[in-house]
Amino acid sequence: MLRLNNSLIADVNPASHVSESFRSLRTYIRQLGLLQGSGGRVLLFTSAEGGEGKTTILSNLAVSFVQDGKKVAVVDCNLRNPGLDTVFGVDGSNGLAAYLGGQKEADEISLLGNLANLSIIPAGQTSVSPPDLLGSDKMTALLEELRGSHDLILLDSPPAVEYSDARILASQVDGVILVARHGKSKRDALRKVKVLLEQAGSKILGIAMNQAK
Repeated sequence: MLRLNNSLIADVNPASHVSESFRSLRTYIRQLGLLQGSGGRVLLFTSAEGGEGKTTILSNLAVSFVQDGKKVAVVDCNLRNPGLDTVFGVDGSNGLAAYLGGQKEADEISLLGNLANLSIIPAGQTSVSPPDLLGSDKMTALLEELRGSHDLILLDSPPAVEYSDARILASQVDGVILVARHGKSKRDALRKVKVLLEQAGSKILGIAMNQAK
């Protein structure tokens, strides 16, 4: 597994075969027709269990879409174990939790990293139950605001079997990408998360296999 602070391969080594894999995933999403029409599209990334690499895949896919000329926002909805602030090297002390908790306005939590056209909303810190925050009207309002200013919004979330967070977000997005890790993810766990997300009303777009040979 790549260390998070060295994981933006699509940025630091765009000619690598790993970067090409992210371009292939980008092409797959484009071919689904999700980016057609007006308004930005929201995609949720989750996994059955922890340690599957969804934060790394989401981050590199975001970079790949920016390289393709899209305006992208990444939102760390993993209020339990955030990671996007580390990946992009931004201050993670304030962010989504502060907005959902009423301490910050939406325009105060979006940060800019080193890449133009990429907005980063870190998770921040909270003592409130994450499902209560993510299921609030403020979360819905934030996604609508981001749809109006970005082509693509990518949400990172905790594992969907152990926690309900991803299932709560699933009904608010245009599609879900499951991340599995080659040699680690269990088929039964993937089947379970597929059922849980479909029950939540989500559209599963596919499975992104991490560390496949």
